[in-house]
Amino acid sequence: MLPRSDILQLPGYTPGRSIHTVQQETGRTDVVKLASNESLWGPSPKVLAALKTMGEKILYYPEVKSQPLLDRIGEAHHIDPSLLLVGNGADELLRLVAAAFVNPGDEVIYPRPSFAAYGHATRLSGGEGVTVPLTATGSVDLTAVLSAITTKTRLIYLCNPNNPTGGAFNQAEWDWFVGQIPHDIVVVVDEAYREYANMADYPDVESLIQSGRPFVMVRTFSKIYGLAALRIGWAMAPAAIIDWLYRVREPFSVNLAAETAALAALDDSAWIAEVQKATLKVRESAMDQIQRLGFEAWPSQANFITIKLPSDSAAWAKALENRGYIVRATDSFGLPRNIRVTMAPNSVMQAFLDTLKTLAHDGF
Repeated sequence: MLPRSDILQLPGYTPGRSIHTVQQETGRTDVVKLASNESLWGPSPKVLAALKTMGEKILYYPEVKSQPLLDRIGEAHHIDPSLLLVGNGADELLRLVAAAFVNPGDEVIYPRPSFAAYGHATRLSGGEGVTVPLTATGSVDLTAVLSAITTKTRLIYLCNPNNPTGGAFNQAEWDWFVGQIPHDIVVVVDEAYREYANMADYPDVESLIQSGRPFVMVRTFSKIYGLAALRIGWAMAPAAIIDWLYRVREPFSVNLAAETAALAALDDSAWIAEVQKATLKVRESAMDQIQRLGFEAWPSQANFITIKLPSDSAAWAKALENRGYIVRATDSFGLPRNIRVTMAPNSVMQAFLDTLKTLAHDGF
């Protein structure tokens, strides 16, 4: 017995290596994970306090729509809650759009190298993936996206800032792109790393959605909010698209712990502001030190830096693991001879950079 033929062609997801696995392989107990872009500052203390109070509620199903959370997200971001949807991580929301809109044989455009979920969602829906390159600075090449559109194009995924390079397109590029894109194509903008982008001209996607254009913005609580293990994200889209996404979404896809944590996280804006400030400060310092070591790196608007290496990325990643640091070799993204490094509190980041310096000076 075999599954559908297109399932056999799906590549498996390549996750970041776990702390437990590396501890077992190296015999080290002092292992730091810098591979998956989690926030090593952790969640707000308010989140931990809120989770301790929910024990007596776990016998009940969560709300289907998580209306209190929709209302709170809307309040925090000045968005009508009717334009919002929460899901089991941003990954689920990205899949839902393909499930709702892509017919077998339809074309779906997405960048490469970028997040693997776009290709996966395309395949699961029976669509045909069409990949486009990045710009020299690691952002999605919107000119290439427009050039790839055909009469079969149904959906476009854009990652901004892009993972794993960290580059982001700006408002002028976005306005030009929006002016050219046909109105019958759904465009998803994955903004998982939006909170780390400090460029002055980051594009405004929300206003476009409020005008009714078929665009979807996807955000997550996994990064700056520190809730990666709980799997919760949210999307904004015109009301009609939100209704269609609900039709293909699991009724109880957001669990009560995730909803409770997200509500508490949104109530501690001071914590998020401090994490953002600290992350950007570390990112600036780390980029400077990486370049002074003689490495090139992609300019990043995210909470990671992807370093270009002179030799095999897997060998560098293994050498760093042996010294207690898990990083992400980006070969599975289609970006060989690079490693992606998550930003971390200054003491952790400085120790990592000292280790990288030692490896570089030893002629690794």
